[in-house]
Amino acid sequence: MNSVRGFYPVILIPDSIRYFCINHAIPVFNSSPNSVTEFSSEVQLPPKKQHIYSNSYLYWIIIIWVVSVGIVLLVNQLFNMGILAFWLSLICASVSAVTACYYLRFINFKLCQQYQPKLTKNQQKISNSKSNLLHRLQHQNQKIEQYNNLLEDRSKKLLFLLSKIVQPPSNQGNTGVQQGVSEKQFFIYLCRYFSGVYDFCMGVEFPIPNTSFCYTADFILIHQATGLAIDIEIDEPYDGKTGKPHHCIDQNKDQQRNRFFLERNWVVIRFSEYQVVKCPEGCCKAIAQVIFQITGDYSGLIKLQSIKDLLPHKQWKNKEAVYMAKTKFRQSYLKTNFLL
Repeated sequence: MNSVRGFYPVILIPDSIRYFCINHAIPVFNSSPNSVTEFSSEVQLPPKKQHIYSNSYLYWIIIIWVVSVGIVLLVNQLFNMGILAFWLSLICASVSAVTACYYLRFINFKLCQQYQPKLTKNQQKISNSKSNLLHRLQHQNQKIEQYNNLLEDRSKKLLFLLSKIVQPPSNQGNTGVQQGVSEKQFFIYLCRYFSGVYDFCMGVEFPIPNTSFCYTADFILIHQATGLAIDIEIDEPYDGKTGKPHHCIDQNKDQQRNRFFLERNWVVIRFSEYQVVKCPEGCCKAIAQVIFQITGDYSGLIKLQSIKDLLPHKQWKNKEAVYMAKTKFRQSYLKTNFLL
């Protein structure tokens, strides 16, 4: 994800990581066409099955013959048919039934002879298509394994580089640092989407050389597989108690702080407080996109693929921050979202 100048989120990447990404580009996985689609297009359905007579037709013929014999007997009893006429009727009914049975058997045999070769041929096609599909899937799995090996090798190189140049903080989270309501709420989202693969905490201090002061990161996030270290900041336009302007682009305070982290090979991502409050999942997706572009790890993006991309939010100058303080701009979204 690329940042837009003059807008949040501000994304700053150290030169050491930029050069690494240029010299060790993330391998591109060229997937083959969907195997299932290919299989379904190759396999033809068997020809429409011809109508083959089943044994139920024979049962109906026997039933009709029995009924016809019963009718002959009934007619003979009612109208006193002659013995010759009676036996002729009985013989005709029997011959008709036997002829119908043999005829249906003959037709059934012919249809089976006609249909069986086509059925065998299509079964062979299906078998060949399944074999080709299995071969393609095996080839696909080999390509995936090769891609994962290349990505793992790249991650090891990045880990080797960053383990030597990234300067760690002086502590692993200062519980005494006062956190605003937006930081506490956003930390819940970080836990939801980045637990397991990343180490992260809030309120981490970094000593400033030759002074007794420290920079305190709102959040730090460490990608375990590569050691990628990210400083995540939430910028509000003014102090909630005093109304003093904060994080103005026409002041040099944030630029000095950014250089401090970049020189120590930390990626810096700054969001406006408005973005974090209104679109916390969009902010998480922006973080996941930066991680993917540097490390190739898309596990975070998978969890956030249904989330819309974060919309940019214009940075402010000192005069704009003063105006926002007078109009109580922060209260307009903090009160709505956190019931302040």
